[in-house]
Amino acid sequence: MATTVSAKIYEHHEKSDGTFNVKYVVYHKGERKFIDSPHFVSKRQITKDLEIKDKMVIKWLDEKLDDYRILISSVGSRLDFFTCEQLRDFLRDNNKDIDIVEFADHHIKFLKSEEQNREPYSRTFRKIRNSLIDYFGRSEISINEIHSNMLYSYERFLKTTRSQTRTNQLGKPVTTVEKGLSKGGLHAHMRDLRTLFNEAKRNYNNDELGIFRIKHYPFSKYKVGSPPPTRKRNFDVDQVIGIRDCQVSEGSRIELAKDLFMLSFYLCGTNAVDFYYATEANIVNGRFEYKRSKTQGRRLDEAFISIKIVDEARKLLDKYIGKLRSEESRVGKE
Repeated sequence: MATTVSAKIYEHHEKSDGTFNVKYVVYHKGERKFIDSPHFVSKRQITKDLEIKDKMVIKWLDEKLDDYRILISSVGSRLDFFTCEQLRDFLRDNNKDIDIVEFADHHIKFLKSEEQNREPYSRTFRKIRNSLIDYFGRSEISINEIHSNMLYSYERFLKTTRSQTRTNQLGKPVTTVEKGLSKGGLHAHMRDLRTLFNEAKRNYNNDELGIFRIKHYPFSKYKVGSPPPTRKRNFDVDQVIGIRDCQVSEGSRIELAKDLFMLSFYLCGTNAVDFYYATEANIVNGRFEYKRSKTQGRRLDEAFISIKIVDEARKLLDKYIGKLRSEESRVGKE
């Protein structure tokens, strides 16, 4: 059957104030999907058969229906590949502006979901989200505002020392002074913004159906480039021994930092976040086994790592395994 769009009123949609919201009805492949309109009509504007008789409302509805029909015609033969839901979404959202902050929130929530379990990686995009809000000075930002000229200006902004306000664990705003990003930090930041932009294009565009809600790509002109060479920061033997043997106050933050440094050294560079979430279950047959938080969601083996526990590491594991969360709370009060 032919694909049609129409405007309808349904008796069961009557509101408590006696009005009805007019719905746009999309009929395609034997299914019906609905789009809410901004129009509400009262009983005096409709007939007993729920037909609209107000000429001004009819005019507004006909204008919108004509727009929808033009869009359907523009799809051409690709219409056969649309489901009714996809067609409804295409008509409803075609001219709707995309908020990059709203999408970032959606993407962060997706990464933190049980399905993805990539909470550490989600912090990367939370940083991008917050930085964009700082730059624009508002929390609603059209993706069309992310263009090449803006990126050059944004880069200069990121290089400057600036104040920023964030909400702490207690829900209170805290303002701090942030130093300008280094070359390496700037490269990583712009690379991650590009990744977020690419995710938005993947989410909102559909090449097969000819849907291109994001039509521009600022990173064609603005080049992120290659990361600057990293300065070697290797410790020599004397430095490691010096840290191991230094005398610190028991129960202090310095002791915690020293012990976690040595524990990471003994266990081949394990990150502190992986010690933070570890429990006795991570110790298996004399080995420390875990899934590296930083790359867990990006590898087929879920970044599984197994390291032999040397005697020096065993003492520190016994001291901190499963206790770092309470340890964090205790040292935070010092």
